[in-house]
Amino acid sequence: GSSGGLVLPLRAVPWVRAPSCLASHLLLVVRATMAKKRRRDPDDAGGSSTRGPPVATTSGRLGGGAGASDDWQTARRSWAAIAEVLGPAAREKRIWMPFYYDGACAEHLRELGFTRVHHKREDFFVQVRNPKFLKKVDLILDNPPYTSPEMKEAVLRALASTGKPFVMLLPISVLHVGFAREVLDTDKLQAVVPRRVYVRKTGGEEVPFKYLCWLCCGVRLKRDLILIDDDDDAAAAD
Repeated sequence: GSSGGLVLPLRAVPWVRAPSCLASHLLLVVRATMAKKRRRDPDDAGGSSTRGPPVATTSGRLGGGAGASDDWQTARRSWAAIAEVLGPAAREKRIWMPFYYDGACAEHLRELGFTRVHHKREDFFVQVRNPKFLKKVDLILDNPPYTSPEMKEAVLRALASTGKPFVMLLPISVLHVGFAREVLDTDKLQAVVPRRVYVRKTGGEEVPFKYLCWLCCGVRLKRDLILIDDDDDAAAAD
Protein backbone atom coordinates (compact mmCIF):
# COMPACT_ATOMS: atom_id res chain seq x y z
CA GLY A 1 0.00 0.00 0.00
CA SER A 2 1.01 3.62 -0.44
CA SER A 3 1.80 5.95 2.44
CA GLY A 4 1.70 9.08 0.25
CA GLY A 5 5.38 10.00 0.65
CA LEU A 6 8.36 9.82 -1.67
CA VAL A 7 9.27 6.24 -2.50
CA LEU A 8 12.86 5.50 -3.48
CA PRO A 9 14.10 2.29 -5.07
CA LEU A 10 16.23 0.26 -2.62
CA ARG A 11 19.38 0.85 -4.63
CA ALA A 12 18.93 4.62 -4.06
CA VAL A 13 18.98 4.29 -0.27
CA PRO A 14 22.62 4.59 0.81
CA TRP A 15 22.38 2.49 4.02
CA VAL A 16 20.75 -0.56 2.45
CA ARG A 17 24.00 -1.91 1.04
CA ALA A 18 26.57 -2.30 3.79
CA PRO A 19 30.14 -1.48 2.88
CA SER A 20 32.08 -4.58 1.94
CA CYS A 21 34.55 -3.98 4.77
CA LEU A 22 31.72 -4.08 7.36
CA ALA A 23 30.29 -7.26 5.84
CA SER A 24 33.72 -8.88 5.95
CA HIS A 25 34.14 -7.86 9.59
CA LEU A 26 30.76 -9.35 10.55
CA LEU A 27 31.65 -12.60 8.79
CA LEU A 28 34.93 -12.81 10.71
CA VAL A 29 33.10 -12.23 14.02
CA VAL A 30 30.61 -15.03 13.26
CA ARG A 31 33.40 -17.44 12.29
CA ALA A 32 35.39 -16.61 15.43
CA THR A 33 32.33 -17.15 17.64
CA MET A 34 31.61 -20.53 16.06
CA ALA A 35 35.23 -21.60 16.41
CA LYS A 36 35.22 -20.59 20.08
CA LYS A 37 32.05 -22.63 20.67
CA ARG A 38 33.60 -25.68 19.01
CA ARG A 39 36.69 -25.43 21.21
CA ARG A 40 34.63 -25.50 24.41
CA ASP A 41 31.94 -27.93 23.20
CA PRO A 42 33.19 -31.54 23.43
CA ASP A 43 30.25 -32.69 21.29
CA ASP A 44 31.84 -31.13 18.21
CA ALA A 45 35.11 -32.91 18.85
CA GLY A 46 33.62 -36.38 18.95
CA GLY A 47 33.82 -36.66 22.73
CA SER A 48 31.16 -37.00 25.43
CA SER A 49 28.73 -34.24 26.27
CA THR A 50 29.10 -32.71 29.73
CA ARG A 51 25.88 -30.70 29.42
CA GLY A 52 23.42 -33.54 29.05
CA PRO A 53 23.47 -37.28 29.57
CA PRO A 54 26.64 -39.22 28.82
CA VAL A 55 26.35 -39.16 25.05
CA ALA A 56 29.14 -40.56 22.92
CA THR A 57 28.56 -38.37 19.93
CA THR A 58 29.86 -40.85 17.38
CA SER A 59 26.93 -43.21 18.03
CA GLY A 60 24.40 -41.15 19.98
CA ARG A 61 24.93 -43.41 22.95
CA LEU A 62 22.58 -43.07 25.90
CA GLY A 63 22.83 -44.98 29.16
CA GLY A 64 26.32 -44.27 30.37
CA GLY A 65 26.29 -43.53 34.08
CA ALA A 66 25.89 -41.06 36.92
CA GLY A 67 26.95 -37.45 36.94
CA ALA A 68 25.20 -36.01 33.89
CA SER A 69 22.99 -32.97 34.29
CA ASP A 70 19.98 -34.37 32.41
CA ASP A 71 20.07 -37.78 34.09
CA TRP A 72 17.90 -38.31 37.17
CA GLN A 73 16.92 -41.26 39.28
CA THR A 74 13.14 -41.62 39.25
CA ALA A 75 11.99 -42.12 42.85
CA ARG A 76 10.40 -45.38 43.96
CA ARG A 77 7.03 -43.77 44.63
CA SER A 78 6.78 -42.58 41.02
CA TRP A 79 7.55 -46.07 39.75
CA ALA A 80 4.89 -47.41 42.11
CA ALA A 81 2.33 -45.03 40.63
CA ILE A 82 2.93 -46.11 37.03
CA ALA A 83 3.20 -49.78 38.08
CA GLU A 84 -0.31 -49.59 39.50
CA VAL A 85 -1.60 -48.27 36.18
CA LEU A 86 0.19 -50.96 34.17
CA GLY A 87 -1.39 -53.65 36.33
CA PRO A 88 -0.23 -57.00 37.75
CA ALA A 89 0.40 -58.56 34.32
CA ALA A 90 3.21 -56.10 33.65
CA ARG A 91 5.20 -57.57 36.53
CA GLU A 92 5.58 -60.80 34.57
CA LYS A 93 6.90 -59.10 31.45
CA ARG A 94 10.52 -58.90 30.40
CA ILE A 95 11.29 -55.22 31.01
CA TRP A 96 14.09 -53.31 29.33
CA MET A 97 15.18 -50.12 31.08
CA PRO A 98 17.74 -48.74 28.61
CA PHE A 99 18.73 -45.42 30.20
CA TYR A 100 21.22 -46.16 32.93
CA TYR A 101 21.97 -43.56 35.62
CA ASP A 102 22.97 -45.20 38.91
CA GLY A 103 21.13 -48.53 38.69
CA ALA A 104 18.64 -47.67 41.45
CA CYS A 105 15.60 -47.51 39.16
CA ALA A 106 15.81 -51.22 38.39
CA GLU A 107 16.01 -51.95 42.10
CA HIS A 108 12.86 -49.89 42.63
CA LEU A 109 11.03 -51.95 40.02
CA ARG A 110 12.26 -55.23 41.48
CA GLU A 111 11.03 -54.17 44.91
CA LEU A 112 7.64 -53.54 43.31
CA GLY A 113 7.47 -57.09 42.00
CA PHE A 114 9.03 -56.78 38.53
CA THR A 115 11.27 -59.83 38.46
CA ARG A 116 12.60 -59.70 34.88
CA VAL A 117 14.29 -56.33 34.51
CA HIS A 118 17.22 -55.70 32.17
CA HIS A 119 19.03 -52.50 33.16
CA LYS A 120 22.69 -52.21 32.24
CA ARG A 121 25.19 -49.63 31.06
CA GLU A 122 24.76 -50.18 27.33
CA ASP A 123 24.52 -48.22 24.10
CA PHE A 124 20.81 -47.62 23.58
CA PHE A 125 21.13 -46.85 19.87
CA VAL A 126 23.01 -50.10 19.29
CA GLN A 127 20.64 -52.28 21.31
CA VAL A 128 17.53 -51.03 19.49
CA ARG A 129 19.06 -52.45 16.31
CA ASN A 130 19.88 -55.81 17.88
CA PRO A 131 17.14 -58.32 16.89
CA LYS A 132 18.55 -61.05 19.10
CA PHE A 133 18.37 -58.80 22.14
CA LEU A 134 14.92 -57.41 21.29
CA LYS A 135 13.45 -60.92 21.13
CA LYS A 136 13.97 -61.04 24.89
CA VAL A 137 12.06 -57.78 25.51
CA ASP A 138 8.31 -57.48 26.13
CA LEU A 139 8.13 -53.85 27.28
CA ILE A 140 10.52 -50.89 27.22
CA LEU A 141 10.00 -48.78 30.33
CA ASP A 142 12.13 -45.85 31.48
CA ASN A 143 12.73 -42.16 32.08
CA PRO A 144 15.07 -40.98 29.29
CA PRO A 145 17.29 -37.90 29.62
CA TYR A 146 15.82 -34.73 28.12
CA THR A 147 18.99 -33.57 26.41
CA SER A 148 17.36 -31.69 23.54
CA PRO A 149 14.36 -31.87 21.20
CA GLU A 150 16.63 -33.58 18.69
CA MET A 151 17.59 -36.29 21.17
CA LYS A 152 13.98 -36.87 22.22
CA GLU A 153 13.06 -37.29 18.56
CA ALA A 154 15.95 -39.70 17.99
CA VAL A 155 14.90 -41.76 21.02
CA LEU A 156 11.26 -41.94 19.89
CA ARG A 157 12.24 -42.87 16.34
CA ALA A 158 14.49 -45.62 17.68
CA LEU A 159 11.77 -46.93 19.99
CA ALA A 160 9.22 -46.93 17.17
CA SER A 161 11.61 -48.88 14.97
CA THR A 162 11.67 -51.78 17.46
CA GLY A 163 7.92 -52.43 17.19
CA LYS A 164 7.93 -53.08 20.95
CA PRO A 165 5.43 -51.57 23.40
CA PHE A 166 7.01 -48.82 25.44
CA VAL A 167 6.31 -46.46 28.32
CA MET A 168 8.52 -43.37 28.49
CA LEU A 169 8.43 -40.50 30.96
CA LEU A 170 8.61 -37.33 28.86
CA PRO A 171 7.65 -33.66 28.99
CA ILE A 172 3.92 -33.40 28.34
CA SER A 173 4.69 -31.23 25.31
CA VAL A 174 5.56 -34.47 23.48
CA LEU A 175 1.81 -34.88 22.93
CA HIS A 176 1.83 -31.71 20.84
CA VAL A 177 5.01 -31.87 18.78
CA GLY A 178 4.73 -32.87 15.15
CA PHE A 179 7.50 -35.46 15.05
CA ALA A 180 5.73 -37.66 17.63
CA ARG A 181 2.64 -37.77 15.43
CA GLU A 182 4.78 -38.52 12.41
CA VAL A 183 6.91 -41.23 14.02
CA LEU A 184 4.39 -43.06 16.22
CA ASP A 185 1.17 -44.88 15.42
CA THR A 186 -1.33 -42.54 17.05
CA ASP A 187 -3.93 -45.32 17.24
CA LYS A 188 -1.64 -47.04 19.74
CA LEU A 189 -0.78 -43.96 21.83
CA GLN A 190 -2.02 -43.41 25.37
CA ALA A 191 -0.90 -41.06 28.13
CA VAL A 192 -0.67 -41.31 31.88
CA VAL A 193 -0.40 -37.87 33.48
CA PRO A 194 0.78 -37.68 37.10
CA ARG A 195 0.35 -34.57 39.21
CA ARG A 196 4.03 -34.75 40.03
CA VAL A 197 6.94 -37.08 39.37
CA TYR A 198 9.59 -37.38 42.04
CA VAL A 199 13.24 -37.66 41.03
CA ARG A 200 16.61 -37.26 42.68
CA LYS A 201 20.29 -37.15 42.02
CA THR A 202 22.29 -39.97 43.58
CA GLY A 203 22.32 -39.42 47.34
CA GLY A 204 20.17 -36.30 47.06
CA GLU A 205 16.70 -35.33 48.20
CA GLU A 206 13.63 -36.05 46.10
CA VAL A 207 12.55 -33.22 43.81
CA PRO A 208 8.99 -32.96 42.42
CA PHE A 209 8.71 -32.34 38.68
CA LYS A 210 5.49 -31.23 36.99
CA TYR A 211 4.31 -31.16 33.37
CA LEU A 212 5.49 -34.68 32.60
CA CYS A 213 3.59 -37.66 31.28
CA TRP A 214 4.16 -41.34 30.75
CA LEU A 215 3.84 -41.73 26.98
CA CYS A 216 2.55 -45.24 26.29
CA CYS A 217 2.62 -46.90 22.90
CA GLY A 218 1.11 -50.33 22.24
CA VAL A 219 0.47 -50.96 25.93
CA ARG A 220 -3.34 -51.32 25.71
CA LEU A 221 -4.35 -49.58 28.90
CA LYS A 222 -8.02 -49.44 29.86
CA ARG A 223 -8.26 -45.76 28.92
CA ASP A 224 -6.34 -43.52 26.54
CA LEU A 225 -5.88 -40.77 29.13
CA ILE A 226 -5.27 -41.57 32.78
CA LEU A 227 -4.73 -38.90 35.44
CA ILE A 228 -3.04 -40.00 38.63
CA ASP A 229 -2.50 -38.17 41.92
CA ASP A 230 0.59 -38.46 44.06
CA ASP A 231 1.08 -39.33 47.71
CA ASP A 232 0.74 -35.76 48.92
CA ASP A 233 -2.62 -35.34 47.19
CA ALA A 234 -3.92 -38.56 48.75
CA ALA A 235 -2.76 -37.46 52.21
CA ALA A 236 -4.46 -34.08 51.80
CA ALA A 237 -7.72 -35.80 50.82
CA ASP A 238 -7.61 -37.84 54.04
